[in-house]
Amino acid sequence: MTEVSRFFLGRANSATKLILDLRFIRIIAVILVGAGLSMAGATFQSVFNNGLASPNILGVSTGASVGAAIAILNNAPIYVIELAAFIMGIVTVVLTIVIDSFMHSKSSIGLILSGIIMSGLMQSILGSMKYIADPEDQLQSIVYWEMGSFMKVDKQALYSVGPIILVGIIFLLITRWRLNALTLDLATVKTIGINPKLNRNIMIAFATLLTAAAVCLCGVIGWIGLVVPHISRQLVGDDNRYALPMSAGVGAVLLVIADTLARSVSVNDIPLSIVTGFIGVPIFIFILIKGRNIGV
Repeated sequence: MTEVSRFFLGRANSATKLILDLRFIRIIAVILVGAGLSMAGATFQSVFNNGLASPNILGVSTGASVGAAIAILNNAPIYVIELAAFIMGIVTVVLTIVIDSFMHSKSSIGLILSGIIMSGLMQSILGSMKYIADPEDQLQSIVYWEMGSFMKVDKQALYSVGPIILVGIIFLLITRWRLNALTLDLATVKTIGINPKLNRNIMIAFATLLTAAAVCLCGVIGWIGLVVPHISRQLVGDDNRYALPMSAGVGAVLLVIADTLARSVSVNDIPLSIVTGFIGVPIFIFILIKGRNIGV
């Protein structure tokens, strides 16, 4: 083999390694997060019968941001930041459920109000952390985490968090018919042999798991979990047997497009929440103008 052949072969191998190690890993992560957040949003909207419900409704995103901020302030490595975000997101939801139990509310409104309370508390804690953070290093990392990005996703992160998202997606796909049952009146649900409170809590738990894992992997990404379920229902109707899989597909495609724009528009990655905001706001306005009943 000549030197020229070795040179071009080496360049080809390097390009292949770059595609497999960086681009492919990132695309898989984007697809999983897009599908997961969209399915979580569709699940929350069905469980709470509220078209404005989103994966942030129980405070999981703000709680995860607080966990990430704590790790960033302690100069922890990226895998510790991801773990702290995941744990704090789950802890926030547990506290939300505890507050709801003390309120003795018999409807989902109490749980939503508890989520608003915890979100407000976590936002205050996060604001305090940003105030004491080093403005030249730590503050930028915290703000960038709040806005979401796949720039730092690698094999280790995908292998550790990806299976959690995949399990959540598969579970919701298998049990999606239960979401239809939960929209029925209480007497009918009990007649068909379903415990409404237990099933509601299970669905909320898996939707929360998806949200926490997504935030753990790439930070907070807005609008996907709110807008995509409405797009899917416009396409296939309100039946969750079809709307939930459609949400997964549309969410994955939409986030791939947003991530491609985030990488292509500027030399540095634009935070994803900025891109998804520019995409999601016009779509949501169009849905409202069209007169779609969002079930508020």
